[in-house]
Amino acid sequence: MIGRSFRAGAVYFLLLFAIGFLLGATREVLLAPRFGVVVASALEAIPMLAAIFHFAPLIARRFGIPPKSGGRLLMGVFGLVLLIGAEIAMTRAMRGLSPEQWLAHFASIEGVIYAVLLIWFAAIPWLRR
Repeated sequence: MIGRSFRAGAVYFLLLFAIGFLLGATREVLLAPRFGVVVASALEAIPMLAAIFHFAPLIARRFGIPPKSGGRLLMGVFGLVLLIGAEIAMTRAMRGLSPEQWLAHFASIEGVIYAVLLIWFAAIPWLRR
């Protein structure tokens, strides 16, 4: 089951990262200039949370990981590790920010919104059937 959980976590990460990338581009280009960074982050969080709620149990079931199992928890945590690594790499490549600067982002309101999404991202595979 560990191998299935890791594969499910990788698929979960890839799918949600792709969705987040598209939503993030929309946030940066269309929403933030018009409504400000905090409102844009909150508006982005809504469809992102919906995607997490929808795809987490779907992927877990596809890989045969039983509800409320350690495999689901592993799926979410492994997906989170991959996501954080990708986020740090992307902010380094696209914005020139160091990992320390990326972490400092969590002290802002939009950073708190993002932190809540990260927690939900890791927890939903285990919490949802």
